Amino acid sequence: MKKLSIIPMILVIICAMFSSLLSAQEKSRLFFVVIAKETKTKIKTAQKVAIFLNGNEPFLARIAEDILSINLANAGFSIINREKLEKAIGEQIIKKRKEKIGGTINALEIGNLVNADLFFTGTLLIKSTETEPLLTEIASFQILDVKTERVLMRVVFKPEKGESFLEIAKKFVDILRSNIK
Repeated sequence: MKKLSIIPMILVIICAMFSSLLSAQEKSRLFFVVIAKETKTKIKTAQKVAIFLNGNEPFLARIAEDILSINLANAGFSIINREKLEKAIGEQIIKKRKEKIGGTINALEIGNLVNADLFFTGTLLIKSTETEPLLTEIASFQILDVKTERVLMRVVFKPEKGESFLEIAKKFVDILRSNIK
C-alpha cells in the first residue's frame, strides 16, 4: 500500500472558528478539518461512495452509518449499500483464511472490491445519560480516495456536551459541500 504523505496536503485546522458553518451558539464547540489539495476535484467526480463507521456501541454506529448515508445521498452522493460491503468483507476473510494469510482487511481493499471511488470511514464515541440517552461525544471521519490510496479529508467533531449524530452528520455534509463549490 502506498504511504500517505502529509507534504502535499494543505492543513486547515479550524478550532471553533469555521464561521460559515457555525452559529454564535456553536462557537464553543470544537472541530478540526484537514483537507488535501485535490479534495474538491475528487469529491466532485466521485461516482460511488462506501461508508463504514465503528464505535463503542456497534449497533448505534450502524444507525449512525445509516444517518450519514441518508445525508450524503441527499447531498447527491451515490452510496454503496451495506450488504454489498459486508459481502466483500466476508469474501476477503474467507480468502485470507484459505490462503492462510494473516492480517486485517482495510477500507481500501474493500473499496476496490466494491468499485468505490471514495471510502468514508469514521469512529464514534457515544454516551448515554438518564436525561439524554444517545449523545455523540467524539466523531472522527476520513475520506479516502480508493484509487490513489490518499486521505482527502479528515474531520473531528468534539462537542462540549455531546450532540446528536444527526446534527454532526449534517455539519459533516455542510463541510463537504463547502469544499466542493
